[in-house]
Amino acid sequence: MKAVVAYIPVLHEGYRRFLHAHPHPVHLIGPELYEDYRPLAKDIRALSADEVAPALAAWGFEVHVLDRAAAAALAAQNPQLTLPTEDVSYQVVERFFPRAEVLYDSVFLRWDKPRVVRLDPPRPDRIIAEDDLPALAEAQAERSVDFWRQVGAAIRFADGTVEATRNEHLPHPQAPYAVGDPRSNFFKGVHLELSTAMHAEARLIAAAARAGRSTVGAELYVTDFPCPPCAKLIAASGVARVHYRTGYAVLDGQDVLGAAGVEVVKIVVNV
Repeated sequence: MKAVVAYIPVLHEGYRRFLHAHPHPVHLIGPELYEDYRPLAKDIRALSADEVAPALAAWGFEVHVLDRAAAAALAAQNPQLTLPTEDVSYQVVERFFPRAEVLYDSVFLRWDKPRVVRLDPPRPDRIIAEDDLPALAEAQAERSVDFWRQVGAAIRFADGTVEATRNEHLPHPQAPYAVGDPRSNFFKGVHLELSTAMHAEARLIAAAARAGRSTVGAELYVTDFPCPPCAKLIAASGVARVHYRTGYAVLDGQDVLGAAGVEVVKIVVNV
């Protein structure tokens, strides 16, 4: 028995696509199921499930509203459930459908916690086989004293000259080993701003600014895909192309580069 279980606070294009992609009976999460979940219990902007139900029915969907009794009855049918990838979905499954087979799919209504911390594979514009990821960038990465994240980067300016550097902690390279690394308090990809490290890409762009060198049209080589703050800096600097070897995309970094017209190129040993 297949069913959709969803909290739908607004009629949104993301939800329309989600429901058409999963054409099963829709069970709307009613207020009894999230009454003690503060972010939703206090959301005065949300439509009630009883208001959403007839609208979805008008779109041709079979719709039910879940209270505790209805959730228990649905769970007893051993259903295969599809839910939006949102905080409330995980909570409802844990509390009411712990034994159900579950699929999560995105509607991207907002930056909820699962999406914020998700580590996505980057979406390169091109994949090339190239063994000349500047040796300077690789060598700089090896020289980094950051035990957890050794990253090197090199920039080729429009005039063909190249500079390279690595990520480095401030105010001293050994700072995290002297007083502890604040990043150890967080999951990777979360609270990126709470770090004592200056990333390699930021160091290169800052050094160019200090020297009065234009980065417009430059190519950047980085051993790991840029984090969101570095992606924004790269986009604003006029860099034309970013080459990376490995890593993951977090938050909006990939989209920021794309919107700025920065070509993203993945370098692999063999295509």
